[in-house]
Parts: sequence; C-alpha cells; structure tokens
Amino acid sequence: MAASGSEIVEAHSKQLNWLAQEENFAVNDDLDQLLEETRGILEKLADAAVKLGSWQMVLWQPRWVFAELDGLCYQKISAEEKPIGQPKKILYSSILHIEELDQGEFVLQCNNRDYTFKAPNENLSSVLVHNLRQLRERART
Repeated sequence: MAASGSEIVEAHSKQLNWLAQEENFAVNDDLDQLLEETRGILEKLADAAVKLGSWQMVLWQPRWVFAELDGLCYQKISAEEKPIGQPKKILYSSILHIEELDQGEFVLQCNNRDYTFKAPNENLSSVLVHNLRQLRERART
C-alpha cells in the first residue's frame, strides 16, 4: 500500500522538526561546554601602573573569572582562592577586540577601557581567547 502525498509531507515535517530539536540540543551543549571551559583563576592587570622614573611597576591581581551568557565576570579571591565580594562583568557587547599576547596574556579591548588578563600558561590562554571570541559572536546574534 502506497503512502498518500499528505502522509509523506507529514512524515517529512516530523523529521525536520526532530532535526531542528536535536540541533538545538547540540547548540545548547556547545554553549554549556563553552561556559564551563571559560572559568578559573587568572591574574588581572591592575588599572593604574606606578611610575618610578623611566620604570613602570605593574601589579597583577589574582581573580576568579567565569563566563556568563552576556559577559565575562571577575571577582577578588581570598587567600584560600575562594571568590569573595561582588563580581564585576565585562559585557560581550562592549568588547571591540580580543587580542592574544605572549606568556599567557590576553587583552579585552572595550569601548571605555582595556582589560588585561594572564592565564597560568599559553595553552589555557589560547582556549580562553577562542572561547571568548565565540561567546562574543553568540551574544551579537
């Protein structure tokens, strides 16, 4: 017995709906993984550097850093490396450029200022930069 035209269309429609639903699950899994991978203790370059003649002293501050859907958050940590205080958020919509530097450092160039972070190693820095670029693009769409 042959299927009618309407039965074929209905079966095809069900397949397309299933595919769309599975694609949504995959996208959400990817997003969950991005958010999970984009976290950890990094060092953040303090805002104002101290000038000593022709020398400049920079201060790196340890921070707990974590990604959310709309921005990268950072907050102070205790001596036991536990997050303390209120987190601050750098919105992806304010990030103009993400630049990867040497020695695990990367810069988030924003509308009003730059934020420089340092990862424990260059591999982790590369992963963070890659993830942040993806999260920034997702926030734009």
